[in-house]
Amino acid sequence: MRIQNNLNLILVFILWLLCFQVKAQVQTQPAFPEANQSVKIIYDASMGTSGLEGEDQVYIHIGAVTESPSSTVWSIVPFEWGTDDPAAQMTRVEGETDIWEFELTPNSFFENPNSETIYRLGMVFRNADGSKEGKSDSNGDIFVDLAQGFELNFLQPQSESQLLEIGEELQIEIISSQEAQISLSINGNELATVTSSTSLTHTFSASSSGLFEVEARAMAGEETVTQTIYLTVAGESPVLPLPAGAKKGINYVSDTETTLVLEAPGKENAFVIGDFNGWKILPEYQMNQTPDGELFWYHLTGLEPQKEYIFQYLVDGNIRIADPYADKISDPYHDQEIIDQNRHPGLLPYPGDKTNFQASFLQTAQEEFNWQYTDYEKPAPEELVIYELLVRDFDERRTYKAVIEKLDYLQDLGINALELMPIMEFEGNISWGYNPSFFFAPDKYYGSKDDLKTLIDEAHKRGMVVILDMVLNHAFGQSPLVRLYNEGDYGAPTAENPWLNTVAKHPFNVGYDFNHESTYTQDLVDSVNHYWLSEYHFDGYRFDLSKGFTQKDYGNDVEQWSQKDDSRIALLKRMYEEIQSHHPEAYVILEHLAVNSEEKILADHGLMLWGNMNHTFREMAKGQSRDFSYGYFQERAWQENNLVGYMESHDEERLMWETLNFGDRSIVDLQALPNAINRNQLLTAFYFGIPAPKMIWQFGELGYDEELNNDRLGIKPTHWEYLENEERQRLFHLYKAMIQLKNGYQVMNQPDNVSLDLEGKVKTIWLGDEALNVVIVGNFGLTNANQVSLAFPFEGTWYNYLNGDEWQVEGNSKEIELGVNEFYILTDQSLPMPEGQILEENLITAIPEKGGRGQELKLYPVPATDKLHVKVPGNMVDFRYRILDMHGKVHREGVNYGNDNILGFQLKDIRAGLYIFELYDNRHLLRKQFIKQ
Repeated sequence: MRIQNNLNLILVFILWLLCFQVKAQVQTQPAFPEANQSVKIIYDASMGTSGLEGEDQVYIHIGAVTESPSSTVWSIVPFEWGTDDPAAQMTRVEGETDIWEFELTPNSFFENPNSETIYRLGMVFRNADGSKEGKSDSNGDIFVDLAQGFELNFLQPQSESQLLEIGEELQIEIISSQEAQISLSINGNELATVTSSTSLTHTFSASSSGLFEVEARAMAGEETVTQTIYLTVAGESPVLPLPAGAKKGINYVSDTETTLVLEAPGKENAFVIGDFNGWKILPEYQMNQTPDGELFWYHLTGLEPQKEYIFQYLVDGNIRIADPYADKISDPYHDQEIIDQNRHPGLLPYPGDKTNFQASFLQTAQEEFNWQYTDYEKPAPEELVIYELLVRDFDERRTYKAVIEKLDYLQDLGINALELMPIMEFEGNISWGYNPSFFFAPDKYYGSKDDLKTLIDEAHKRGMVVILDMVLNHAFGQSPLVRLYNEGDYGAPTAENPWLNTVAKHPFNVGYDFNHESTYTQDLVDSVNHYWLSEYHFDGYRFDLSKGFTQKDYGNDVEQWSQKDDSRIALLKRMYEEIQSHHPEAYVILEHLAVNSEEKILADHGLMLWGNMNHTFREMAKGQSRDFSYGYFQERAWQENNLVGYMESHDEERLMWETLNFGDRSIVDLQALPNAINRNQLLTAFYFGIPAPKMIWQFGELGYDEELNNDRLGIKPTHWEYLENEERQRLFHLYKAMIQLKNGYQVMNQPDNVSLDLEGKVKTIWLGDEALNVVIVGNFGLTNANQVSLAFPFEGTWYNYLNGDEWQVEGNSKEIELGVNEFYILTDQSLPMPEGQILEENLITAIPEKGGRGQELKLYPVPATDKLHVKVPGNMVDFRYRILDMHGKVHREGVNYGNDNILGFQLKDIRAGLYIFELYDNRHLLRKQFIKQ
């Protein structure tokens, strides 16, 4: 009997070892560990999230679960995260690279003064400092159940529900925690039994299709335990035509039913699994296949109205994917952070105990978003003043709601177009967004779908159009479009992939390159483009890496890739014309940066193109003088004013950082902030002086000076406190003044007459039409420019736009002197003066009364939250004050008598946004903007 027992134990160990080698991320010795006995935990670092693969040392972070056998709460945690505690150190298994072990006796290992029952062990693995970790396939904690008595388990298969093909065989392996009579039944028929054993093995042959309930039973004395799994043997897919009107993706038919349509040409079968069927692979959830073999579809009924369900497709028995057209994705790796930070209230947790890989949401009877502001005027392309922003870095809260609170600020600046960096579901939570996986779903980290729609609606309310940065050059490995036909779980596309190239056709590619000549890709592109314009009311797109929309194989030849490519031109024209067919007013902007002969064809066809002026302006920011006339569309012989020139973008180094770190110091110290501001003002005046659509990268108006390429893709700090900096205010007010000029006078957009003289150190621009003439002159040299003869289109009275001074011009020219960085903006009509102090030597206000210097008024903190403090200049004793919003509504006002120079205001009842604090007496008027968040 003892010999038999030993043989049984050996067999159990061999079965455990086989299972460990094939599947297990974490296994234990013994197979049924108990709390009062020694248990060895064995961890394979190459499995699960594999974050510790190849590490020299691995630590265990472990906890005891005492609430219940199914709880996931760690009640007792002995180790501190991120320390090199030797007691948490694991031992590498001899002869292995990524197999580690740790031994403990739970009842004596954990401090458990109340002697609570330990039901489970929860664990996560890490390196010494916690910067790397190993978790389950679904990025969750790993749990080992402790035996509470007589138990029975399936070693193979390990999943509760499994799919087989006809003719396939499956080895079923069962073990018990003690000797017992073990039997195996399928659909109620007993097929195998053993007595006085701890294991049973049986081979199941899938000879016919259907659902097979597999029950394991073990009896020891008077105790009986059972375990059940389900095997589905797939028959041929039912062949039925697609229901009328059904499209790829989720089709909501009624409040209780939907038709799911999956494009998967060449695949054998597909099943729908999800919350509605317990995540079981059931024959009645096998999808129909269209006669041409292109599509699978399934009509899902019995749904609860407005209830959210998470689901997947199981394709050919081993590919689990979300719906590629879903508008909301459940992610195993990153959703818990969103839930923990309450970024998407009500978000259902990923069903990590049921499945792995990304899944999709569906919800019938969704409430329609109530669009409030659909009647707004769209600027002509040349009138655009685009503000490019990354939701992640525009506000430290990193939400759509936070951006909404800043819209008044952008409106006050004069912005008429927002450009959002990509917000489609991308890999990870913290990203620039150029690593997309799902092209119809907004990323949940920034907020809900309705939060995004509210942002767009509120922008429209303020007369701003909203442009989406669209990424259709490539997809990343989590995308179902990749995973349906690829190598491994997240590997490169195979030759069968109908959307993607196996190898990118051009340099600078990231992710996996789309084949834009494929009709599958073209249909996808057209669907994506139509969707965001229709469903979210976006007003247009900026297409990332549009030069990559080619099937010519350029390899890594950057120069050849930039040459004229007729096939690429045809592909982009086709896409543009499709957009225009249903949204004729949509803006289409390309990040193309190819040779002019190609860009001219596209521009003349109606597409807009990015014009990168960053390198030139960075050189000038350091003190050089460069010709930048190429920023004007006619200098490129284009017929349409479709060149979106920019000094900065998300991709380019910041001008102010360049000036402050590398500015010339030989004569004028450009690295001193006042001089750096002067230099950047000079650049700004001339940048806006070229009549064209303009783009500003976020905080460029405040002279943002964080280095881009110090952790290029990493989070960059916001600096809203720049609004309180007297020097940076001058740059802000000049931006505002130039945008005001552009928004108010067509001569700044599409003039009748243009003269650019930008070669020398003293540069001039003349713009003219019947309504207004503008002359801009500035000194880009590092020494004073004396006896400069400034030409005017005609003689008479001209006006300094920034301070209202009159200039008398006789004989079409005037001799002037220009200091270093000095510039003038002159008009032939007296215009309203801009607000705020712009130039060092002048105080400009919108109100002509005699005023004190605005910079003496201090507001803090910036931004304000529940309370605002105001430091009043010492020369003001008896004064009035008020707080106004950008529409002129007064939210606070009062009178102060006496010498109090520190005031405090509660702001809890004021909604988030941009406000003005105004302070005045009979001699002074002081105003400052602040943001309440």
